Amino acid sequence: MKIVFPGTGAADWDWKNLPPGTRKSSCALLGYTCLIDAGPCVLRGLSDAGASLARIADLLVTHSHSDHFNVDAIREIARSGRRRLRVWAPPHAIEILGRIASGESAWDLRPVLPGDTFRAAGMGVAALPANHLVESDLSEQPLHYVFAGRDTRLLYALDGAWFCCKARHLLKKFLGGKTLSAIVWDATCGAVFNDWRFAEHNDLKMIDAMRAAMLKDGIVSPETVHVFSHLARTLWPKTPAAQNRLAARFAGLLAQDGLSLEV
Repeated sequence: MKIVFPGTGAADWDWKNLPPGTRKSSCALLGYTCLIDAGPCVLRGLSDAGASLARIADLLVTHSHSDHFNVDAIREIARSGRRRLRVWAPPHAIEILGRIASGESAWDLRPVLPGDTFRAAGMGVAALPANHLVESDLSEQPLHYVFAGRDTRLLYALDGAWFCCKARHLLKKFLGGKTLSAIVWDATCGAVFNDWRFAEHNDLKMIDAMRAAMLKDGIVSPETVHVFSHLARTLWPKTPAAQNRLAARFAGLLAQDGLSLEV
């Protein structure tokens, strides 16, 4: 499975003009047909990555924060498609789309709750509860998504912090005794440890602790690839070289805008 990262930044980047070196809003494209999140930079990111909007058949929304969920961008993707875009999202996000773009015929809105399963990009998908919060509607449950194909099992875990107990049980059930091939981690806080964001975003020590527990629990193996994404401009080193050294120190691959990876 090919995964492309059109954007890898957290919400503290300035996206008004997108000068060189600016990370765009975080999203990922699986197999060129399944997009995870569509924030304010997604169209630019997809274009820079050489991706075709017409090929995108499924959009999976993790939550309705504006850096992950932009109605205008979603409408543009939907109207560019060869068929109706299936939009999988928490019910609150579905409600927003239905209210703002009532009668839109280019998309097929499908609400998702933790534990729900469906298919996208030729893979089975399960939704897990994420340890994150949408302040505008406290009833919205942000989601992580886990994908399972014949030889690939990928967990996409943006945004969120420590794993919920329910998420662990649902993940173990979905994996059925197999291990993850790769995890895309929320690494917002980098090496800024013991930050107030500990209950909604990870630092690298938190990821290290979860990874060690997952290894002991049989969720990951020594061969599992760990990708760090959703990087905060104010919480990571300034230079790409320093960022890469930090990621390597914590045994992870630093996601860069445009990164293409086979998992």
